[in-house]
Amino acid sequence: MSSSRWRPAPHRAALAAGVVTLLALTPAVTLSAAAQPAAEQASAQQATAHPRELSPVDAVDPFIGTELDTTENKSNDAYGNTFPGATAPFGLVQSSPTTYREGSNGEKGGYEYTADRIRGFGMTRISGTGCTGNYGGFDFPVLPFTGALPEGALPTDPAANIRDYYLPFSHDDERAKPGFYEVTTGNDVTTQLTATERTAVSRFEFPRDADGATLLLDVAGSNNSIRASEVTVDAERRTVTGTVTAGAVCNQGTFYTVHFSATFDQPIRSHGVWDDGRVTPGQDHAVGTDTKHGTGAYLGFEPGSTVTARIGLSYTSVENAALNRVTEVRHKSFDAVRVGARNAWRDALGTIDVSGGDGPDAGSDTDAERTKLYTALYHVLQQPNVFEDVNGQYVGYDGEVRRVEKGRHLYVNFAGWDFYRGHAQLLAMTFPKVAEDIAQSLVLMAQQTGTWYDGPTYNLVQARMAADSLPIALAAMDDFGAKAYDREAALASLLETQSLPGDTSTRPDAYQYLATGMIENRKGGFATARVLEYSIEDFAIAQLAERLGDNKAHDALMVRAQSWQNVFDPVTRHIRPRERTGFDRSFDLRVRDDAAGRGQFNQSTGYQYGWMVPHNVGTLVTKRGGAEAAEQALDVLMEDLDAGAYTQTGNYLSNEPSFSSPWVYNWLGKPHKTTDVLHRAVDELYDTTPTGLPGNDDQGGLSAWYVWANLGIYPVVYGTADLVVSAPLWERITIDAADSRRDYEIVAPGASSERRYTTGLRVNGRAQSASWIDSSFARTGGTLRFSMSTTAGTWGAGADDVPPSYTEGMDGRNNVGTTHDGRGNLGSIDLSDWSLSREGLAAAGATPGARLPLRVDGADTGVAFTWPDAGVGEPDNWIVAGQRIDLEDAPAAAVSFLGLATNGPARGTAYVEYTDGTRQPVEVELTDWAAGPSAGNTTVVEVAGRNNRNGTSGTGTFRVFATRPVALDPDKTVDAVVLPASTDHGIMHVFDVATAPVPAGTPAG
Repeated sequence: MSSSRWRPAPHRAALAAGVVTLLALTPAVTLSAAAQPAAEQASAQQATAHPRELSPVDAVDPFIGTELDTTENKSNDAYGNTFPGATAPFGLVQSSPTTYREGSNGEKGGYEYTADRIRGFGMTRISGTGCTGNYGGFDFPVLPFTGALPEGALPTDPAANIRDYYLPFSHDDERAKPGFYEVTTGNDVTTQLTATERTAVSRFEFPRDADGATLLLDVAGSNNSIRASEVTVDAERRTVTGTVTAGAVCNQGTFYTVHFSATFDQPIRSHGVWDDGRVTPGQDHAVGTDTKHGTGAYLGFEPGSTVTARIGLSYTSVENAALNRVTEVRHKSFDAVRVGARNAWRDALGTIDVSGGDGPDAGSDTDAERTKLYTALYHVLQQPNVFEDVNGQYVGYDGEVRRVEKGRHLYVNFAGWDFYRGHAQLLAMTFPKVAEDIAQSLVLMAQQTGTWYDGPTYNLVQARMAADSLPIALAAMDDFGAKAYDREAALASLLETQSLPGDTSTRPDAYQYLATGMIENRKGGFATARVLEYSIEDFAIAQLAERLGDNKAHDALMVRAQSWQNVFDPVTRHIRPRERTGFDRSFDLRVRDDAAGRGQFNQSTGYQYGWMVPHNVGTLVTKRGGAEAAEQALDVLMEDLDAGAYTQTGNYLSNEPSFSSPWVYNWLGKPHKTTDVLHRAVDELYDTTPTGLPGNDDQGGLSAWYVWANLGIYPVVYGTADLVVSAPLWERITIDAADSRRDYEIVAPGASSERRYTTGLRVNGRAQSASWIDSSFARTGGTLRFSMSTTAGTWGAGADDVPPSYTEGMDGRNNVGTTHDGRGNLGSIDLSDWSLSREGLAAAGATPGARLPLRVDGADTGVAFTWPDAGVGEPDNWIVAGQRIDLEDAPAAAVSFLGLATNGPARGTAYVEYTDGTRQPVEVELTDWAAGPSAGNTTVVEVAGRNNRNGTSGTGTFRVFATRPVALDPDKTVDAVVLPASTDHGIMHVFDVATAPVPAGTPAG
């Protein structure tokens, strides 16, 4: 079953557009058989012969997700923000209408189903983004106009009155399928859209009885603010070229420049331009400034004409836009391009084939489920986008014109926060060659910018969510087997940019996190969520480092991967905002912001984010009180699957931070509950109406989640290819990876809404009770064979059946508290940018590896500490979170702790663990480093001054203390010491733990 179905060959004509079969949601507008392309006639005949088996391409409904559900208020829009226009798989062009209606939410910036006017047919679009009204894209909208041109001029200036040219329309006169869109607008013009990778092909059929046939090219009509625009008309050659520099998604100050070159198959009878308040008939050229709609051209054709426009796009130059157009379509007819696009989507969507489900007797229900699944896959495959021109040229992130390596594509537009939670992994499984090119594109981005961005790239703003998440996607694709990219360069860049001082990291508050493993809540900007996101990112980079043989980097990054512990409050047993003085236990976890309005959880509540430790769920469950307590809390969360983020205890499965939460049940030995939640989500949140997506699709992120839910597996441990198993929704699923010999088969005889529970699993013929599959399956393919039942059994319920929890690094030192003078940006101990001076410590005898004996009141205690032998920028102390410090097994007379408190004093309970399994509690209190020793503390090291992040030194005296030795049972053998899990105030730092030996001759017993 090897596949070579879908191959986006570089530097050749790209894929075109086209399907005509009717939408289930819109009234029929039937074409005669003669008017239908042959491929579509064959499809229609097949559909007649097999009415209950919609082909993947015919199952797609591009209108799903286009309507805002105004009955919901969930923080982000209850609106997929998808578009029904024409595009090719991963195509640079998205030719689509954008809509308008009067009233609130009237100009959403995209296509919104309740609108009644079209603002134009644009050439670009980004599917599923947030930032209402500022979605980005929609470049070079074209508007067909049928009114008269008095004295050859437009009746009104589009710059001042663009709404005069908006087009009334009805959904009764509209239809769409992959690669094709058609509408007859209120002026009786029928507009049809199709596209190749880099070229939009549009056909406008003007009525014969109209006063005119004019096309307006609104060159400065992009969605967001305009910085510059230019247009040139060559009527004799029937061409128009132009350029615009426009604001990217969210309109926050990032701009992109895009060019077009358009040809028309009918003579241009008249033309003109407008620029900044002037409409000039006969003029060939216009240059605009920053006026929205301020620059454009209009072209008059013979009334009643059918005009085909071929519009090439390029982010490099007008010349390359023309080259793209000529290479991809030249003189191809609209219908030929349309058939090519249909074939491209047929092959792309055909990588996943499903059958069964509720069975053939379900009829329309099965069709509806196929429609939801294949529409989701269609949305997944719209982005990222091929970016280079047909000659291989592209504009790099450094502004230089570059050329992509032969045989590769350069991809842009990945929303990292959305992309890493399943979208990247699904592409790696279905389109491994595309995933490899995406990975190489990310490496090039890092090399050209010197950093790693989070948000959608190039022609979108770097939309800061909660982390620079693209490294997670890269590491995940790598583990899925997408390894044909410069892996060593990727890792080197990640290690360089994600290390102190963090100046080249795009993580907000990178310095504080890299030094301390936490971000205090006063920082706002989703501070608490960012600690969780950064922990996942460090885990993913650690896994990549291990695969490449860099064990030192792996070990260091795994310590940072456990930084989530710093925002886990063991008293309330929740992830919780933390101040430098302690946890904010007054924070209402049902909300996003603290009392001061400082955001703590990104688009989610504390309850929803409280499960987002996907790489170490087992430890999280233990800390939350064990499996039973965790199950009770998770059940409460799942009572409402899509509650939103405003004062809620329910979940938010239409938004990214909650994506992994259903699979937490697998770690509790209850995979059947995962299955129940997924069945509910598929039925309750998704349907085949225009409101059928429960939230912003985020460039395919939400749709990718839906596809995984259908498959019955999900890559929960982000950054790896580990797959957690629930149950498939279909009896048979085949994944035939494009351009690969890798195939997957998922077989679940009898699977249905009733027979939903997995009671047995064979992986490549071998039975297993574990409810997860390691990454070798994702990398090589194979067969999963499920046994299904109407009742849950014991499959996946054993202690050894749960998915893995990566615990490495949990007990490592996690704070860089010492720095060289003048280099205070390489550490921080107090969360306010101050650190201990290494020079001052050395003068006091605390050199790396030095022995520091403890004397109390002049007497030798027998305790001798070892100052941490940590390199510059390496962790040298523990911010206590219950870490277990393994000691050399030996009897001991006493134990003492070397450390200090910041914003202290700080008190907590440690435990000495003996080899016989018993534990002895030890109360630990450490004085604030800027104060004299309190009762029970002895100064061991004293230094003058301290270092600041800004390179300066501060005055004052600062100390490291030892606690008064606490007697231990000399008849027992000490195994380890567990540091306090929490403190009453401030932050406790421990540099070392030491014991005093049992004096020789001490009698036993």
